[in-house]
Amino acid sequence: MQQAKLLQAGPPAGDELQELSVFVHHRAFRVCAGHARRDFWRRVGEGLWEPQTFEVFQRFLRPDRSYIDMGAWIGPTVLYGAMLSRRAHALEPDPVAFAELAANVEANPALRSRISLYPYGISPESGPLRLYAGGLYFGEQSRFGDSMSGMLAAPGAVGQPCREVHGLDLESFLALNGIDDCNFIKMDIEGGEYTLIPGLWRRLPQMGLPTLYVSFHAPEPARREALIRACAEELLLCYPRFYRSVNAQAVALEQLLDAVGDWGDETPGSPWRTLEALLGAGLLASREEW
Repeated sequence: MQQAKLLQAGPPAGDELQELSVFVHHRAFRVCAGHARRDFWRRVGEGLWEPQTFEVFQRFLRPDRSYIDMGAWIGPTVLYGAMLSRRAHALEPDPVAFAELAANVEANPALRSRISLYPYGISPESGPLRLYAGGLYFGEQSRFGDSMSGMLAAPGAVGQPCREVHGLDLESFLALNGIDDCNFIKMDIEGGEYTLIPGLWRRLPQMGLPTLYVSFHAPEPARREALIRACAEELLLCYPRFYRSVNAQAVALEQLLDAVGDWGDETPGSPWRTLEALLGAGLLASREEW
């Protein structure tokens, strides 16, 4: 069970940046938070934000290997992961989130040398990459920096903010940065998984196929089966073991997919909702046993 807390350094002062200490599994890191972020970091410190992710990191990250964090956002997984691995390679193409990520890394002198930051995203091909505020789930409150920016636009959205950022294909990213010791990849990229996994993941055997921890984001019903099956088929080709991140239980991924007869059935407990809960919380694909 995760044990965590947050300590404040001095009283709040409007929306000025405040340095906080966040404790996760008895490990501490520092962050610089304005008023809008303090509640988020409080939730992290109380174990209310993705506790399963920290459990996965605790199990699979190794001190003699590096890991890659795709969708690093403002750094909760990066700062924790850097304490468990040889090096954290953190990618975040959202410029607003990246600025905050960089500030949070800077607040941790003991970790800075173990974190490499990249202000771009991994894409199927190297070149310009469109990034949409709110991604698949764009709404009136969506903005860059809110963790939801993604490579896929919301269906039918009007006026969805978009920025052009740099994208680099995964093989080029690994070669350019001399990464040959990676045993783990975290992927939380707001729908971008549907462009990065199918047909491409099988090309990573040179690293022994790192364990992949991927959070899937449900597209609209008309595209669900095609997009999700394409990713699942690729992962089934590459990995022998799959686990639920929330409880470390092994899952028969192919059977769960085949059980879904109606991909638009939003009824609680339906086969689709069961699969969605598993994929949304995070699927662990690995050659290792948990």
